[in-house]
Amino acid sequence: MTDKSVELIRRFSPMSSHLKEWDYLMPAPGRSKRWNEIADEFRVLIIADPGAGKTFEAQTRARRIKERGDYAFFIRIEKIDATFDQSFEVGTAAEFNDWLASTKEAWFFLDSVDEAQLETPRALENAVRIFGAKIYAGLDRARIFITSREDAWRALPDQTLVEQNLPYGEPAPDEEDDRTVRDTDPTLKMYRLAGLSEDEISLFAGHYGVSDVNDFVDAVKRANLLALAERPFDLIGLIEVWVADHRLGSRFEVLQRMIALQIKPRSAGIIPPRHNAAKMRDGACLLAGAVTMTGKTVIGLPTGPHSADRIDPRTLLTGWSDVEIDTLLRTGLFDDIVYNGVRFRHREIRELLSAEWANALMNQPGARVRVENLFFRESYGEEVIVPRTRPILAWLILFDEAMRDKALTLAPEIASEGGDPSRLPLTVRQAMLRDIVDRIANERGG
Repeated sequence: MTDKSVELIRRFSPMSSHLKEWDYLMPAPGRSKRWNEIADEFRVLIIADPGAGKTFEAQTRARRIKERGDYAFFIRIEKIDATFDQSFEVGTAAEFNDWLASTKEAWFFLDSVDEAQLETPRALENAVRIFGAKIYAGLDRARIFITSREDAWRALPDQTLVEQNLPYGEPAPDEEDDRTVRDTDPTLKMYRLAGLSEDEISLFAGHYGVSDVNDFVDAVKRANLLALAERPFDLIGLIEVWVADHRLGSRFEVLQRMIALQIKPRSAGIIPPRHNAAKMRDGACLLAGAVTMTGKTVIGLPTGPHSADRIDPRTLLTGWSDVEIDTLLRTGLFDDIVYNGVRFRHREIRELLSAEWANALMNQPGARVRVENLFFRESYGEEVIVPRTRPILAWLILFDEAMRDKALTLAPEIASEGGDPSRLPLTVRQAMLRDIVDRIANERGG
């Protein structure tokens, strides 16, 4: 499918601005805003999920501002180094120097979505310091917008880094009530790029060649896939499935098709001579299982530095070459590379792949009991479901009858917490619904 530019009126939800670790993740009071409502801020951080379209939004906004005759620049953070003059993608070094010598305002969009070259957090610090030094003479005339993935932004350290190297106005007095001043009017305003609305999904699909837009949106809603469709990257995946199959099918079927489409390397240039899609999928399942069982979400590149807090794929994918591992980690199943590591792009796809891994392991001779112990344990004399693997179990019950019967006996509601209940046999769904209704009735009666 050919990529197309689809301009939508995106919304930005305000985030907490308290100087406290991870507070920026918490929603802040206030309605969502449009670009025209935040464009006149001086220091803005825009947090967005992978595939949400933040790079496109930043580039487009820079071009629009430039077209109206103002100074505007788009720069990828990883390109800010000693060769600063070559880092501009919107705007030029000559225009930057003209602005610096003028008294006019300028808009800078610093995009950190493609952080493959940022090997350590220190690289980000260096880039921000270099940028701050370059625009020092015009700091108070610079409106700076920084985009970042949630997992790439280190809340307190990076906020402090920006405010120290890209300050705006006079510093706040160092007094008792300084916290109140900073909380109510922070230097760095924080927003989250909101997902696409239903109308925006329809508009996007139409631009991508979906002729029966209403049928497509209805199919997305029936399959309970709106959470995926809210992100442009994922919406393109859904559209690819729709165009290829002229249907979406069940949630299980759609995710399986998306995995099949995304397991291909994003860059044709890195496909090894003997690329094996089945082997790639088996490797993805194994890595998904490792993420689930260890709680470590970052998977290191085979040639990058490794530490105890990330998964080393070489220890799991035995017999794989570094090129094969690198190829797998650069497929659409994973996010862009940050500090020589990747994460699974979608939680639900990771959970489904984890269930496939557990099912394959369970079918090995003598392994069933060990696998069951990953999902069930005894607590105070009663058998319970292990919380960490509970989301995986919602998918695993679709593959194994014994696990299904055991899980639904303990917690029939688990089938409605995730997975795809429509794939369960009708008799099982009827019994599950009766059990849930009986439990509710008993609780109210008690």
